[in-house]
Amino acid sequence: MIHSSTFGALMVLVIGLAFGSVAASAQSVSEAAEAKQMTIPSREGVWGDIVYGAADAPVELIEYGSLTCPACASFALNVVPRLMEDFINQGQLRFVFRNFVRDRYDLAAASASRCIADENGVKKAIDELFAEQESWLRSENPYQAIANIVGRHGLDPESMGQCISDEQVQRHIVEMRQKGQEQFEVNATPTLVLNGVPMMFPGYDRLKLRIETQIATQSLTSD
Repeated sequence: MIHSSTFGALMVLVIGLAFGSVAASAQSVSEAAEAKQMTIPSREGVWGDIVYGAADAPVELIEYGSLTCPACASFALNVVPRLMEDFINQGQLRFVFRNFVRDRYDLAAASASRCIADENGVKKAIDELFAEQESWLRSENPYQAIANIVGRHGLDPESMGQCISDEQVQRHIVEMRQKGQEQFEVNATPTLVLNGVPMMFPGYDRLKLRIETQIATQSLTSD
């Protein structure tokens, strides 16, 4: 059983880290972004970008998403499958997911999903956390509900407790949020970054047109 009392220190870290107290106070934002490297946890897990598609795809679309954000769940369930069919499976688009945590449940879910040993397991857990978002967030014990989901992919409750209490894991997830703020001025979820240009989700038809334009542009420049 995962008890909410386990997460007192986690809640303090979310309040203290995610919203600014860890940033280097003597540096400007740009200097901090250049100077700070993300913490890489020493424990087993999948850290950094979660990547879908070919590494050499001509166009990159990054999503800064929150596992407790309903709009992000809708994007995962309704938009990403269309991107897979239209672009990713054809090698034209590389899709990257980055966590942008908003609250203690988000940090717990993000951390737990990242502590799964293999990338396919991480992707499946993220998909299920989005698909079952309303259910686990409204459950009597959201931490136990998260444990049930990640447990399907090999992370037992004891390992999950250790994972989400691991300061390196917490810092890694929070620093991902901070770097999104510093590099792309991300302040809402989901925020998309298409070949380096940040934007809010404009609807699928407009997003598809922008991706097609980038593909055509990249094709012209490579000829």
